[in-house]
Amino acid sequence: MFHFSRGIPPQEAIPSRQLAEHTAAVLRDSEDRVFQYAPIGNHTGDAALREQLAAFHSVSAEQIFVTNGSLQALDLLAAHLLAGDRKDVYVEAPTYDRAVQIFERHGGRVSGITLQHDGLDLDALEARLATRVPALVYVIPDFQNPSGVTMSEDKRRRLVQLAETHDFLILEDIPYRELRYGGQAPAGFFELAPAGRVLTMGSLSKILSPGLRVGYVIGAPETLGALAALAEGTYLSPAPLLQAVAAQALAAGLAQENVAGVRELLGPRHDGAVKAVRELLGEDALLAVPHGGYYVSVHLPVATDEATFLKAAAADGLKLTRGSGFYPGDAAPPEGKVFLRLPFQSFEPDEFAAGIERLAAVASKG
Repeated sequence: MFHFSRGIPPQEAIPSRQLAEHTAAVLRDSEDRVFQYAPIGNHTGDAALREQLAAFHSVSAEQIFVTNGSLQALDLLAAHLLAGDRKDVYVEAPTYDRAVQIFERHGGRVSGITLQHDGLDLDALEARLATRVPALVYVIPDFQNPSGVTMSEDKRRRLVQLAETHDFLILEDIPYRELRYGGQAPAGFFELAPAGRVLTMGSLSKILSPGLRVGYVIGAPETLGALAALAEGTYLSPAPLLQAVAAQALAAGLAQENVAGVRELLGPRHDGAVKAVRELLGEDALLAVPHGGYYVSVHLPVATDEATFLKAAAADGLKLTRGSGFYPGDAAPPEGKVFLRLPFQSFEPDEFAAGIERLAAVASKG
């Protein structure tokens, strides 16, 4: 069975031994602190961890808000940003399926804007803005989950201009940004936009460890204060022990060291995945060359409906994620095609190629 489903870090991309050593040091030196409630008023996160995350992103600690994973950050942001009269949220189509679920849970009207090889179709967005301005536009600009697309810097600058002109927020989600295997990184939205116009979500899951459950928001202090008030009434604070371990690991340079190792590990897997898709499924199927992250994705022509195709694929030993689930309710893959997200991070190049060869065979049967 080829598991082209979950985008979780391969075990060799997690520095487990070093994290265990940092955990032992925290337990030795701070046992009284990490097994108690966090200090009163510390709802924005452990001070040492905020300092380390701020240094990692070249911002101030006052601009950092720590959560139990990035999905909790998104949940708090949705609760805060959709509390007013504006309920519309524009997202990339396709986009991260759990983000859509969270926005809708908080009353958001989620609408998709077609994703092109270099990011959002901004002409389509501008036409939409002429009729309805959203509360926010949610983007995953670097090696997008699920498509692998990276938004060009020109499009980032134009989106910032549209946000200024029409008065909406940009929420950028950057879990994969550090995992670039080639080329030059475009500027992040937080670097391009005026203060208060952009909120950035990050996570240590892909660059250090998902088990630490450290997510965070970079934003204006007044917005983070509102998130902290919501957090206090929900869970008091993130886990003190895990925050302390993360802070110590960051202070020791483990994240930077691990990112370098992950790039070395996954770079050849990325190259092999792109090569396999081009050779076995065709250049036209490829949405974009991702240059980073975990995913290479395709629009694959099929003669059947998606459910029938996925059933046939499973019978031939291919576990695939339902691609239509990455599209919000008003959007869908192109007619006659299925959208497939193909995680490559856990496959050696020859293994991935064998899976794609089997996928091509299933597609050829209709």
